Amino acid sequence: MTELIFSEDSYLKTIDAKITKIEGNAIITNRTIFYAESGGQPGDSGEIRLHDQTLKIIDTKKGNTPNEVLHIVDSEFDRGLVGKDAELIIDWEKRYELMKMHTGCHILCGIIEAEITGASVGFQKSRIDFDVDPNLLNKEELNQKIETIIKDDHQIFLNEISGDEFKNNPQLVKSAVLSPPVINNKVRTVQIGTSDNIIDLQCCGGTHCLSTKELGSVEIGKIENKGKRNRRVNIRFKND
Repeated sequence: MTELIFSEDSYLKTIDAKITKIEGNAIITNRTIFYAESGGQPGDSGEIRLHDQTLKIIDTKKGNTPNEVLHIVDSEFDRGLVGKDAELIIDWEKRYELMKMHTGCHILCGIIEAEITGASVGFQKSRIDFDVDPNLLNKEELNQKIETIIKDDHQIFLNEISGDEFKNNPQLVKSAVLSPPVINNKVRTVQIGTSDNIIDLQCCGGTHCLSTKELGSVEIGKIENKGKRNRRVNIRFKND
């Protein structure tokens, strides 16, 4: 198993680790700050630096066992690296854009009370599909709420609940198609706002900002009709 350091601190840009396994064109380490593609959020890219070479990581995927993270290398490399010490360095600019976008998606979930039927997190825009009455989606009103939430600089809290708590609180899962990972009988929750003013609270294993103000300017772009009640709401960074 790989220790998922990013789940404790999404702001770490580099960390020391040990290579534990080689699998195809992927390197597995005992700990990582690279987020593996999951829940609509792309995997991280970056570098693995050894004492005599640097390997470019073009993507990060989940392995076949719990907590196994595959750092996908872009070219051939020495297969005898198991046991070697390495420095892991993520592409921070890419990671931070995804953190902001993912946080923006949580804000959207907080202001649209409906079941999620799909989602995708991108660098400049993201989208969430909702099973919702279209009459409840007023783009101007929703954008005003997003702007106010960002401006008010709400704190974002990451916590953990037990697997039993997770089972007993189904409202913490807003997606009809995805379920958050249960690791060591623990599930991580993300809460925007304090207990007396919660904007959004749900289970999620992705990477997020620590305050809404970090997002800058985010707005809803198109609201697309994807079915009788299914509406795709796109969010994007504003062009200042």
